[in-house]
Amino acid sequence: MGQGLGGQGKGRERSRATRIVTHSIDSVGEAVAVAGGGESVKVRDATSTLHPWNLPPPASSGAGNELRIVVRCCCRISALACLLVLPRLAGENAAVADQRPEAEPLAVPIEAAAPTLFSAVPPEESGVIMENGYADPKMWWARYREFSLGAIGTGVAVGDYDGDGRPDIYAVSKTESNRLFRNLGDWRFEDVTDAAGVGGPLDAWSQGAAFVDVDNDGWLDLYVCRFDAPNLLYLNQGDGTFREAAAGSGMAVRDASSMAAFEDYDRDGWLDCYLQTNVLDAETRPTGQPDRLFRNLGRGADGRWRGFEEVTDAAGIRGASQGHSATWWDYNEDGWPDLYVANDFKEPDILYHNNGDGTFTNVLSFVVPHTPHSSMGADLGDVDNDGRIDLFVADMAATTHEKHLRSMANLREGMMENHANPDAAPQYMQNALFLNTGAGVCLEVAHLAGLAATDWTWAPRFEDYDNDGRIDLFVTNGMVRELHNTDIVARMMATESIPQRVRMMQASPRLNERNLAFRNLGDLRFEEVGRAWGLDRLGVSFGAATGDFDGDGDLDLVHANYKGNLAVYRNNSAGRNRVVFVLRGTASNRFGIGATVRIRTDAGVQVRRLVSARGYISTSEPIVHFGLGEVDLLREVEVLWPSGIRQRFRDLPVNRRYTVNEPAAAPSLERDEARPVMPEPRVAGGLFEEIGRVSGLDLRVPEPVVDEFALQPLLPIRHNRIGPALAAGDLDGDGGADIVLGGTSMEPAQVLARVGRGRFSPFGNLGLVAGSTRVNDGPLLVIDVDADGESDVLLARGGVMAPAGDAAYQPRLLRNGGLAFFEAAEAQALPSWPQSAGAMAAADFDRDGWLDVFLGARGVPGAFPDTPRSALWRNAGGRFEDVTDAVAPGLAGCGMVTAALWSDVDDDGWIDLVVALDWGGVRCWRNIEGRRFEDFTAEAGFDTAGAGWWRSLAAADFNGDGRQDYVVGNAGLNSRYRASRDGPAVLLYGPIGPGGGRRIVDTVWVDGKLAPRRSLKAMAAAVPEVRRRFRRADDYARATVEAVLGPDLWPKMRRLEATELRSGVLLSRPEGVARTFVPLPTPAQVAPVQGIQAGDFDGDGFADLLLVQNDYAPAPEAGRLDGGVGALLRGDGRGGFAPVSPVQSGFIVRGDARALIRVDLDDDGRPDVVASRNNGRMAAFRHAGRPGARFLEVRLRGGRGNPEAVGARLTLELADGSRRTSEVRAGDGSMGQSAPAQFFGYSEANPPQRLTVRWPDGRESAVGGERLAAGSVTVSIPR
Repeated sequence: MGQGLGGQGKGRERSRATRIVTHSIDSVGEAVAVAGGGESVKVRDATSTLHPWNLPPPASSGAGNELRIVVRCCCRISALACLLVLPRLAGENAAVADQRPEAEPLAVPIEAAAPTLFSAVPPEESGVIMENGYADPKMWWARYREFSLGAIGTGVAVGDYDGDGRPDIYAVSKTESNRLFRNLGDWRFEDVTDAAGVGGPLDAWSQGAAFVDVDNDGWLDLYVCRFDAPNLLYLNQGDGTFREAAAGSGMAVRDASSMAAFEDYDRDGWLDCYLQTNVLDAETRPTGQPDRLFRNLGRGADGRWRGFEEVTDAAGIRGASQGHSATWWDYNEDGWPDLYVANDFKEPDILYHNNGDGTFTNVLSFVVPHTPHSSMGADLGDVDNDGRIDLFVADMAATTHEKHLRSMANLREGMMENHANPDAAPQYMQNALFLNTGAGVCLEVAHLAGLAATDWTWAPRFEDYDNDGRIDLFVTNGMVRELHNTDIVARMMATESIPQRVRMMQASPRLNERNLAFRNLGDLRFEEVGRAWGLDRLGVSFGAATGDFDGDGDLDLVHANYKGNLAVYRNNSAGRNRVVFVLRGTASNRFGIGATVRIRTDAGVQVRRLVSARGYISTSEPIVHFGLGEVDLLREVEVLWPSGIRQRFRDLPVNRRYTVNEPAAAPSLERDEARPVMPEPRVAGGLFEEIGRVSGLDLRVPEPVVDEFALQPLLPIRHNRIGPALAAGDLDGDGGADIVLGGTSMEPAQVLARVGRGRFSPFGNLGLVAGSTRVNDGPLLVIDVDADGESDVLLARGGVMAPAGDAAYQPRLLRNGGLAFFEAAEAQALPSWPQSAGAMAAADFDRDGWLDVFLGARGVPGAFPDTPRSALWRNAGGRFEDVTDAVAPGLAGCGMVTAALWSDVDDDGWIDLVVALDWGGVRCWRNIEGRRFEDFTAEAGFDTAGAGWWRSLAAADFNGDGRQDYVVGNAGLNSRYRASRDGPAVLLYGPIGPGGGRRIVDTVWVDGKLAPRRSLKAMAAAVPEVRRRFRRADDYARATVEAVLGPDLWPKMRRLEATELRSGVLLSRPEGVARTFVPLPTPAQVAPVQGIQAGDFDGDGFADLLLVQNDYAPAPEAGRLDGGVGALLRGDGRGGFAPVSPVQSGFIVRGDARALIRVDLDDDGRPDVVASRNNGRMAAFRHAGRPGARFLEVRLRGGRGNPEAVGARLTLELADGSRRTSEVRAGDGSMGQSAPAQFFGYSEANPPQRLTVRWPDGRESAVGGERLAAGSVTVSIPR
């Protein structure tokens, strides 16, 4: 006997509160509840006869009492059955808990050892025989552009159309009859196309297909998209046949339809349709057709389904489309399905935020940092098992360097930046993996995960193919021709005849590529296993879908092929547990499309969202599958239905196929009319609260557009975008910290004075006296230079807008005359130092009572990577003198300095100097009793960090041994670059080029040899002789750097290397003074780490890390490094760190973040923070407190020339005997200086007992417990 919607299978478990009433009738076309409740129900059969049945009284009342009516057909050939569920609930909106869903055991997987995870099932064995025809001559003539731009692919749909419990296959052919294959079991299929009536007319190209139940009768219907012909809607008659009804349903759309994505966007229980389009007429509308939205009208009063109505304009769906996928994705987890639309070429992707009132708003740039340039298929899933649904969008990025240089490299060189709207999400020629933070914003981590390039990808499909508890990725690849081959395109463009160009492309080879599979290793790492899994078919493949064809609980796979048969793969997974859920909606749509299923096991949490359209123009079997590995029990299962009903089940056995029936009554849906159209990050209740706007700390410093490539065309990263700097200190003498914001050539540095508790406003004349300049203001320091009791401002200059050595780079000392009114110091107060600065830090290294300064030079404008000259200035009574060469030999030429701090590295009581270098190491200069400095890098263990692109520094005691550890920010792992000691990143540089700048060659390792990273076009523009040696891109793509540069230039090139790109911590060892480099957790590697604050932010007594990230400075062809949103890493007191989600931390800093400083903004005794963004608004975060956590704020009063006691070390002893240590600094992180107050966290159960201060001059003093109990203490230096 067959089964329809929710049919009772053999061995299924039933709830004890369920009553079964069975009636038989001669023929059933559809089972429809016309009247329900009370004591009767009527069912309409195929002849429209209504059958009234009296219902027996309920056995009992209360939640979980359900009446199930099984309507069985006795004489129809297909022997169909349908189940109608009428729940009777005591409380309609209550979640149903601790009930058992219906269950049946899964088929036992075949235990015979298979050579690969998947086995291709030959067509002659399966019966799935279909030639995907492409026989229309218009494809290579009159409609070539339309065909090549968006009408190439074909899809596949998988679903159980006949209700027998086995998924069937519908395959689309481009120009021939589409085919329906009925699953007979045991991997045999029968072609039933003609009997079912779904072959379709042959008057147009077919595209995508979807198995969906549009009329909620429990039978899967079929929608087929076609090009320039009416789309087809086949309504399932429930007897093995379909009736074409598109015209009468409002869905016979004639357009460039590619795919229909069905979802109940308005949550009324009926599936609506987003119809995605592409180019219909390349001459009149080359950017593509508008997409369209159709609302399902449901049933009328007569019980008949009313079809669809178009609501495109009213819903706010706008703009041209060159679409390849549309994915319903509730990115902000508010219960209302949002929609990601992937568009090819320059048409931008769209993320439609569902406003909950039938309208949508494009919020793409508010949610994701960038998108692919040529977006193809897309799919969603929880890649990191954090309980949130992520999204992958494919592009056409090549997996090998040779293929990249042969095709896409030239196109990358043409990438432009949107200077008019720098906040808009740019498009890059690479895949995107959007990691959902749960706070309404996403990280982008494709490079980090190893998924940025998968070749010319059409259909990405996430599923747990090996049943290990982590979702994997399968992608289909290939193209009918290599449309972007540089040499072929050049030959085509050499002729003016368009028909001849088309014939040339038609005569070129097919781009056959292997399909790829990526196994999820955890921790956002994937490995390519296509060959090992048996999925590496070579050719051109398009749409892909999954289904459990043999009922064993793993997911099998099918995909469409160009001019070839449908590929069918059996999953041979065995030895690992799994579970399958089938959803049966009542208040929601019948198949539960849009539902979220979450499971909790001893191994953690997994989540799935049941979505119709996934990958590329295809739909999969509408089931929910979980791989479980060794897990043998589901501790809890939660189903969140589109209606809002939430069901929970506990302690379910594994290796079952569960059918979950939704209670019928839906709760009223809450629509928040006050919800903003452009949603802000959703972080209410976090540890931090963003207060930039209300505090007045949301100023934006404009960044000038500077062409740094005129002198150095192959410059990998620009150096003018390093600020703005931030510094905090009391400038007006009111006892609270004010803030100095660095400037650019467009807007000078300025003081933001505190004008009230938690409020700041521009004040004073700093910008006026600093003087107009062509370069950047910053880095900067707020210190008392002349010991007059007022904090002065020492302002260095940076960037590359002036030539090297220009007087514009000379630092300025701005003396504070009181109340933040400044006057420029006399020229003799500062030594000559016209360098582009990257860092400054102050300390009294010689213990004479005056603050001295280290100035780190960032680079030589126009001559990257030449070494600039850094400097050490001694404060001689309010004036500085350069003592670099006399006191610190080698320091001046240490490298390109990006950050610096003073700290007692060797614990001898004398303050030492630590600097971070670009294309260099983290280096340490040991202070020998204030007389001289020696290079102490190796002895301190800092060389274990290796050479990197270090950007920032901070220090704290992370492992509780009383010594300072050092966190160093680096570029991270989420870029195209890789570096190790065995395979370092290599930059070649040599003689001055024809443009006047130093020649640079960025390289990549290929088969053990260095190859040029940039395209032939770019290299030839910078090194003209390259064009004479290489005429064809194909030849250049296989060449080494040595061959490209030739015998004249190659010997003159020098090299820089980087061996480490991870951010990490130099942790102290149990013995000695040496440290060991330990990488930070994955969230810190998502983007370059810029500003850092180290300290206890959660009040547990252990030092944490607060980071801001990203870098928009790389060359446009490389793209911004913008995948991060900042991070809070919670320290465990033993040197380890755990990431805190943005929802919990409340700390989100999107954009090109730079400096990060710590300052108590509102005088509540807790550490707040302020961040700057390059060409963006500042961000300020108030610490919201944490239950049970306390903070001790410590302020020091030092000597006359060092009133803030910079360089002092504080040690706090708690009641349990443990100790916490910190140092007072002026300058750390990146371009930042925090307020001098120190904060120690502790719990109520472990209060502070004793505070010891080692002052900058080496003396010590202590404070007892009574003074510490108030939560704030001021300690003065002994007299």
